Amino acid sequence: MIRGSKVAIRPVKRTDLDRLLDLINDLDSAGQFLPSIWQSEAEFRSEFEKNGFLSEALSRFVMVDSDDQLVGLLWSFRSIPYFDAVEVGYRVFDVDNRGKGYASDALSLLCNYLFEASQVNRIEIRVAVENQVSQKVAEKCGFLLEGTHRQAAYSKGKLYDM
Repeated sequence: MIRGSKVAIRPVKRTDLDRLLDLINDLDSAGQFLPSIWQSEAEFRSEFEKNGFLSEALSRFVMVDSDDQLVGLLWSFRSIPYFDAVEVGYRVFDVDNRGKGYASDALSLLCNYLFEASQVNRIEIRVAVENQVSQKVAEKCGFLLEGTHRQAAYSKGKLYDM
């Protein structure tokens, strides 16, 4: 576990699985910009059994409060195989917990961990141009806008520039 000022991040535990799957599959709380795709319970549990959600291709970490209750999810993956980079993402589950600095705290922890634990030169975030809240999280953590990918992501019936 890595502790920040507001949250901690850690790998997913077996005891998290039921609650985490429910939270991931609460599509209403995913917001406007994350894809509306349900996670299969069989696939979810199979992936956990295979690698505990920690692999070079894709890793998932949970964001927890001081009582070890699930607050959100973070992930990292190699989006472009020939880049020395990983892409990261984050989601705070409960709308009432958004805007409290949890995502910024957790993202900073994750970035520090990735740079210390692996040989990676870049960490990237793809954020919808319209998602100003997520852009502020990224900027607060030191990310810089390098360009725009036109109509690069589809969510809830609309293509978004990223």
